[in-house]
Amino acid sequence: MITIELASQIAGIIGAITLLYAYAMISKGKFTNTSLIYHIYNLIGALLVGINTVYMGALGATLLNVAWMVIAIWHIIKSTKLKTE
Repeated sequence: MITIELASQIAGIIGAITLLYAYAMISKGKFTNTSLIYHIYNLIGALLVGINTVYMGALGATLLNVAWMVIAIWHIIKSTKLKTE
């Protein structure tokens, strides 16, 4: 049976992998820091890690992930506005 704690841990692990993947793709030159896909990966990763940090009560890490999500959302909005103009 999957408990809330286990689900939180799984979310955190998948989120961390997602963030590391985005970073690896930037490092390899597959993504750019302005590419929409890069910011989508950052948003998803920060959300999943954020779920884990909220459950664990890690306020500092939660605030970091909220900031990470806000930055990603801002860049996603900026990127989609540029494509529609």
